[in-house]
Amino acid sequence: MTHFQGNSQTIGKSPLIHLNQEVGSRKQVSSSLFTAAQVIIGIALITLSTHLALQAEAYLEILNQSGLNEYHAFALLVCFSFIAGVLLIAQQVLKHDPQFDEFSTY
Repeated sequence: MTHFQGNSQTIGKSPLIHLNQEVGSRKQVSSSLFTAAQVIIGIALITLSTHLALQAEAYLEILNQSGLNEYHAFALLVCFSFIAGVLLIAQQVLKHDPQFDEFSTY
């Protein structure tokens, strides 16, 4: 009887192990997708801010004609998009760099 009890416990635990592995793999896939999306958005924001900065004269002329550049909205848009892009990418770099993990333990 103990032989069957030992096997039933092993069989009973087996689906839980597979379930935990499946949940772990789903978390890993969603985490990697989120990481990729975050890096792509960061690069897109840096590209947008660079394009706006290089073509600033044309954009500023249009904004000033229609009175939409009050409070230097264009400059703030360029600065915030660049900083946001850099921070999104830096967050991923710092999360995956083992050198920074050493400093966070102190």
